[in-house]
Amino acid sequence: MEKIFEWLDNPENIAWIKQNLIYIILIAVAFGCLVWFIKYMSSKRNRQHFKFHMHHLSYVLGLRKTMSRHWVGRVHVHECFDPLVDFLPHKNIIFNNDTIEQPNLIRKKVLLKLYRIADRLPEGTNLLVLSTFRSKAKKDEAWKAVLKQIIEENPGIGINAAMKLARLKTSDPRDNSGGHGTGAAVDVALCNDKGEMFDYGTKFHEYTDVTLTRSSKLTSEQKYNRKQLIRLMRRYGFVNFPTEWWHFSYGDRVWAAYKGRRNGGIYSSAETEVDGTYKFTIPVNRTIHETHK
Repeated sequence: MEKIFEWLDNPENIAWIKQNLIYIILIAVAFGCLVWFIKYMSSKRNRQHFKFHMHHLSYVLGLRKTMSRHWVGRVHVHECFDPLVDFLPHKNIIFNNDTIEQPNLIRKKVLLKLYRIADRLPEGTNLLVLSTFRSKAKKDEAWKAVLKQIIEENPGIGINAAMKLARLKTSDPRDNSGGHGTGAAVDVALCNDKGEMFDYGTKFHEYTDVTLTRSSKLTSEQKYNRKQLIRLMRRYGFVNFPTEWWHFSYGDRVWAAYKGRRNGGIYSSAETEVDGTYKFTIPVNRTIHETHK
């Protein structure tokens, strides 16, 4: 310490400090940040948190087309127990009953958001609802059917390769990333009064290179229609799943991941397996929510 004071007593040294003060401060701040970062990364939990945000940043910067299932599945969900309710009709909403599982259930808060969207649609434009809540039993059934078809069409294919192809057509029931099983995801499009969907480049559940929301193989009309749909849904908090232009969600793991909120999920799976059967783990209030007029 005495040597330091002696050094500071030298007017030339004081002059040097004043001349280079800004650099000294910057070095001190950088050193402090480095010490904090090393201490922060010493925790496994913090390392996982940091990796998640770096992964999300790479998506935001366009370095990745989607976020990986690994990181989506590691979003923490704090279930809010918003009930599943019946999707009651609205004058500007058209249901595709061929693709919607019955009963047509959806989380109450998500439903009210869709009603607000429908309220603001111009004349001649409607919200076409293609799918809402999907039960685990139906997901299991669809998964087994798709997997069986792929194996039959590709003799000798390994089970892992078959499952990889199956995930492109339907959701893996073991996947914990959220989606329709939470009741907070919807498949939607805009359509005319006859229920005829506008041109989006593909049909619902048609999987090609054009299915990607930002596919480079779209016509100008198709790009415009997709932008309008995304802009409309985003205005009310929904997030689009980049590999399916029709899929939007609010509050589930996919939504939180693409928002960059590792602890932000509020909707988990609505069902769980008990003694070999699936049972609801959240309230299911059939037709008792406020009617929308």
